[in-house]
Amino acid sequence: MQRNTLKRIIVIWILLIAVVAFFGDVSLAGSNVGTTAADFLLIGHGARAAGFGGAYTAVCNGASAAYWNPAGLADMENGRVSLGHFSWFQDITVEQASVGLPVNDAIVAAVSVTYINYGTIDGYDASGNATGDIVAYDWAGGLSFGFALSDEASVGITAKYINQRLDDISASSFAADFGLRYRLESVVFAATVTNFGGEMQFDQVAEKLPTAAKFGVQLMPFSDALVASFELEKRFQGDLFMRQGMEFGFSEQYYLRAGCDYLPAQNGRWLATGLSFGAGVQFDFGSFDYAFTPNDKSTSEDLHRFTLTFLLSHE
Repeated sequence: MQRNTLKRIIVIWILLIAVVAFFGDVSLAGSNVGTTAADFLLIGHGARAAGFGGAYTAVCNGASAAYWNPAGLADMENGRVSLGHFSWFQDITVEQASVGLPVNDAIVAAVSVTYINYGTIDGYDASGNATGDIVAYDWAGGLSFGFALSDEASVGITAKYINQRLDDISASSFAADFGLRYRLESVVFAATVTNFGGEMQFDQVAEKLPTAAKFGVQLMPFSDALVASFELEKRFQGDLFMRQGMEFGFSEQYYLRAGCDYLPAQNGRWLATGLSFGAGVQFDFGSFDYAFTPNDKSTSEDLHRFTLTFLLSHE
């Protein structure tokens, strides 16, 4: 009886993700295809994920799973705090934080925040006279829950609030993420739909959110010493992305990573789409991760990302 109930829940969750991903694609498609608001929501959380080239939907199992796949939260046995920072380009900085806490043996809750500071922008009126500094920032906050259905399967959901501000113009919206994760010994399958929600209304202009469907696979052929991942992402208002990542572990403490993402629509220019490298160190109290993305495709600049993770309790 319990196994039949589990199967029904998994089937319903898969159908929910499929309906949102495919029927949602039809309903959201329109004259503004390729134009979305709040694209900062596509900036991944965490240096470890960046080292994987963003192929992280099936890999995530810490507090940052609140961003990547809330179903991955269900693997957490201890509370964790993850703090991330990097300079994007020019004066723009990205701050990220997530906290995950087990509620009981089957449920883990998490909150996450992303804040983008665009630095100082000089303002001018129509005559070219200086009007002072313009305030510009984006931020999003989310509340997530991961539910363990069994030792192999978990599902998750995130509800988020999104806000963007440029001087006295502001827009906000609500969105949700849905996730599924299933593990078969050394293989993990995962699927998510992210940023599914309403439009951002800027004055008289309304724009869609960057909704996307992701399907990922994680392989661990030699226990946790080697982790390989592959992921497909289809943006409702954009192209198909393919991502690959790999992590080598030494002494269960030191880690090296490499990843890449590829746009099939680029007609073979895959080396220009994005390479990434990373490293991490595990401590008793948490971990430190670093990622380097040379000539990042969204900025044409080298990016250096740093993440600190702390265990709230450990043996």
